[in-house]
Amino acid sequence: MKSMRLLIVVLALGALSIFGACANEEPIAAEQPEQPEQNVNLLALSNDSPHITVIDAETNLVTNTTDITDITKWTWNDDNNYFDGKNVWLGLKYPENDDAVVIALNVNTLEVVSRISVGKESKNIYIGKSTKDGILHVGKQASAEVVTIDTKTMQVVDTWVDMPVNEGGVVCDADIGVGPDGVERFYYPTLGGDSVVSVDAKTGEILQIVSTPEGSKPVMHTNAPDGKMWVQEIGSHTNAVFDPVTLDLVKRFPAAQKPVVATFSPDGSFAYIGHSGDPVVQVVDTQTLTEVKQITVGNTPTKIAVHPNGEEIYAIASKEGSIAVIDTGNWTVTGRITLDSNPGGLFLWTD
Repeated sequence: MKSMRLLIVVLALGALSIFGACANEEPIAAEQPEQPEQNVNLLALSNDSPHITVIDAETNLVTNTTDITDITKWTWNDDNNYFDGKNVWLGLKYPENDDAVVIALNVNTLEVVSRISVGKESKNIYIGKSTKDGILHVGKQASAEVVTIDTKTMQVVDTWVDMPVNEGGVVCDADIGVGPDGVERFYYPTLGGDSVVSVDAKTGEILQIVSTPEGSKPVMHTNAPDGKMWVQEIGSHTNAVFDPVTLDLVKRFPAAQKPVVATFSPDGSFAYIGHSGDPVVQVVDTQTLTEVKQITVGNTPTKIAVHPNGEEIYAIASKEGSIAVIDTGNWTVTGRITLDSNPGGLFLWTD
């Protein structure tokens, strides 16, 4: 009996010894699946040769340039233009003929895979994101029209005419947003019409029209990740944020001179505003809607893009033939990408 108890004690001590040894060892980490490498690139657009410059956003080096045949001028093209995973959708204009064309540009081959006429337009066209069904809405500024394009068939679907713009107004910047009610809306500001408009993206029905202060001239806008409509008011040098469903004003606050473009950090916590009247990018906290910083970047930073890692902002210096690189860790310009022509458009994509 005594020998049996002794055997039990020995076995117990052995188990404790083994357990203790295991407990003192570092845990073996589970193998993490390798993340696929992402290639991040910038596309700079110019009315002069080279019309297109491709930049590796990891090295900030130019990797390719090319020209577009039959080009007179680019329309307004920014980082909110629709990208279908292969093609970026861009606008061209031919002022001598009052024509406007939408092209699908393959970002890998830099070949134009489709040219779609959207009809007569004497000023500008604007392209934003597409609907969930791949329908692209193109705002025609002076014509007060909206053309819808099926990006799968690359065909015009419809043209909505006589869009409300108020006296002296136009159909300015275009974007698609989904409100908390699940409705997809097409939005546009009217510039001299001092108003903003929301439209049912499927039917073209006017949903809301809201006036802005006289002389504010709401010119450009982008819908934030949370759905709110951010508008740059070039006449009053202000930013205005609107509820995506009611278009009720959330807040209006100062910008620098002539704000004209907005984009957002990947997590939506910051808005970045570019200007045509001041050489600065304004950083705004999207929760408090207060300014964090104004960063001097160079002449006329009218287009901005943000690296997916959130650590770099790119802003064109449109009269200096360069793109400024901003470090979001300290809000300073840490580098410049020199181009062979003055950039007027900027787009960033990830393969």
